[in-house]
Amino acid sequence: MQFTLNRRSTVPMYRQLAAELREQIVSGAMAEGYRLPPERELASRLEVNRTTVLQAYQQLKDEGLIASKVGKGTFVLPLQHIETARIPVVRHEPIDEEPKPSVVRPPWSVLFSDYSNRFTYHDIASAERAQRGDTIIDFATGSPNPADIPDDLLRKVSIEAFESREFDGQPESPIEGFEELCALLAEHMRARGVQCGVRNVMVLSGSEQGIDLIVRAFINPGDCVLVEQSTFFPALQTFRSADARIIGVPVDEHGMRTDLLDGYCARFRPKLIYTVPTFQNPTGTTLPPERRSELIDVARRYQCLIVEDDAYGDLWYGGESSDAHRPIPLKGMENAGYVMYLSTFSKTVTSGLRTGWVVADPHVINRLAALRRMVDQHTSTSSQRICLELLKEGRVAEHLRGLIKAYRIRRDAAIAALERYAPDEVYWTVPAGGYYIWVSLPDGVRSLDVLESCRSQGVTFMPGSVFDVDEMDDSHIRLNFVRPDAADIDTGIRIIGETIAQM
Repeated sequence: MQFTLNRRSTVPMYRQLAAELREQIVSGAMAEGYRLPPERELASRLEVNRTTVLQAYQQLKDEGLIASKVGKGTFVLPLQHIETARIPVVRHEPIDEEPKPSVVRPPWSVLFSDYSNRFTYHDIASAERAQRGDTIIDFATGSPNPADIPDDLLRKVSIEAFESREFDGQPESPIEGFEELCALLAEHMRARGVQCGVRNVMVLSGSEQGIDLIVRAFINPGDCVLVEQSTFFPALQTFRSADARIIGVPVDEHGMRTDLLDGYCARFRPKLIYTVPTFQNPTGTTLPPERRSELIDVARRYQCLIVEDDAYGDLWYGGESSDAHRPIPLKGMENAGYVMYLSTFSKTVTSGLRTGWVVADPHVINRLAALRRMVDQHTSTSSQRICLELLKEGRVAEHLRGLIKAYRIRRDAAIAALERYAPDEVYWTVPAGGYYIWVSLPDGVRSLDVLESCRSQGVTFMPGSVFDVDEMDDSHIRLNFVRPDAADIDTGIRIIGETIAQM
């Protein structure tokens, strides 16, 4: 059984494989009852991801060409079954009996677009269901604890925003956002060390929209995007949807291995480098100043752009360092236009606000604004008004001071619990800010097995495979220490530690 897969083609490989299998089945080369190789075996033989084989087999199952039976494998169906799989069977029933309709299900994998089929569908829905309920200790959800957002703050700010008369003559926002809000965001960025003005800022409906717009603006099918080996998985989904070639750069306890970047850029010639350099999701690492400089230098030499995702940059816990050691964004270290900066209020105010922003060269802002007209025209005026009030008079800064104090306590509690309950073979990062602790499991312990056992005990977290470029990482777990109530952290990590020890 020979297959020829064109790795340079814009046609997804699972569809190429399905087409070749279909041709061999229809031609008779694979006769009725022919047993196809197991998914892992065929994936290894073809040097592709197992998901590619699974999707190809599923497409042929939906077409009625093959079937699987537990313990017997996957085999070619009889010709009669193949013919009738697509055509409703018409039966002449006795007149006195009500006819029973024949149901033919739509062949979903054929009908879905190539765009949607490029995604890798993690079982996020079941994970979210597992995270609901008062009895769950949730280290998984990548958002703040709702109890950390003072009701009186949002209520007061919302009332003031909608009582304002400033927008009476301008009921709709410009596509880039209200100019006053862009000016306040530029001021906020200057306080972080980024020199920018109103023309460099566009308000977004969440920073994920910024990733999507940047991909639409810059990525053609086959273009290479470099990312950290483990990274923000919605970004991976967006790159996959554009049929980009995603290459993971190794990381260590200090983030992306920028000493390897020159070789990666020379070999793969990336269009973009996507990075979360500050309190990275999922690893919690922070790129040191010297690596930041090296990253920018490499991007300049190879004329590729950097997408800096800085959702957590405002949540710096300091410690013994002075404020002078607070990480400066990449955008603050480069002013020629190579860095496009993204951030959001969803990690610091409330996830329901769905308001973010991009800081970039005016040429980029203009192009993103033009593309955005096909998406949503502009960010909700209600959300923008609320953000305006939050940024006025230092309200966000005051709110952040309270969050940082609470989150530092939770981080320290989580680290103390890991030291108390985790087996000796377990290692973890100690983040200087943000949400996440990245835990390395002992050899032979699978993250999905740990997750399954912990869920049955009322604790949930995210497995490392979700964030891995190759979806192969089964030796790490991500803990969001800001999501659970402070009183639950010790109990939750005790359960995780005991489960790992038992395995």
